[in-house]
Amino acid sequence: MKLKPVPKIKIGKKESLKESLFAKSFRLAKSSPNKTGLMILFDVLFLVSIFALNSLAAYFAQSLVAPTAASSAVLLIVFSLIYYLIALFAYSFFKYSVLDSIKSLFEKSEFSFKRLAQFYSLNIIIAGIFLAIMLLANYIIAGIRPEYRPFVFIFLAIPYLLFLYVIINISHSLFYRGNSIKDSVKESFSITFTKMGFYRETILIMVLFALALWLLFFGSGYLVRVIGAKNYSLYLNAYAYFKQISIIVLDIVFYFVVLINRISFYSVTKEVK
Repeated sequence: MKLKPVPKIKIGKKESLKESLFAKSFRLAKSSPNKTGLMILFDVLFLVSIFALNSLAAYFAQSLVAPTAASSAVLLIVFSLIYYLIALFAYSFFKYSVLDSIKSLFEKSEFSFKRLAQFYSLNIIIAGIFLAIMLLANYIIAGIRPEYRPFVFIFLAIPYLLFLYVIINISHSLFYRGNSIKDSVKESFSITFTKMGFYRETILIMVLFALALWLLFFGSGYLVRVIGAKNYSLYLNAYAYFKQISIIVLDIVFYFVVLINRISFYSVTKEVK
């Protein structure tokens, strides 16, 4: 008696979506609301610290008066450098805390600020690398005819921002998993440019959410225009509310994707290594 071959189980779209990296990361975040809440709290505290830093910088900027134009330029450069270094330290401090919450989702971890100074150095190095790339891009754009500059800028800016986003998250995850500064930078660039298959879903999910929001806002904006077509004052009031709601929804959705993607990138570094 011949045995019938076992039929292959076809995985539908719903099943594949449930097993996607984003879905797994979301379930992981959902499984531990305390740790996810801590991540959100650290991000809120970072925004508060930046707001306070901006207010403090504006206060000191009013009292800075240089005797000559040359000294004024030097003073501006020094003041800006100090500002960005402080802002970068605030970012490093809170992102380091967020990474501990992410790591604790995967395994038991003991929180310590022992490597915070090295993490700050890592961020300075990454900022320096991408600043150099940005200056090179500006030099290239400056040599192009003015009417073509906006198109070239968009062509260069989109991949620049995407690669910056990927490298920052991968290097941070690698570092918090125990890598040195050098290895974190080296491996993050290697993974970013040679192993796109591991993290492409994190970029794709951002694109899909952006398209969905664009369709939502486009449709809603068209509806507002139709409703207020015969009443201009109604149109202005409706558009004002629509604009405020759009900004709030965009910020919430964008932050939600970034929050889940942080977990996804940490998971990616565990799979790659």
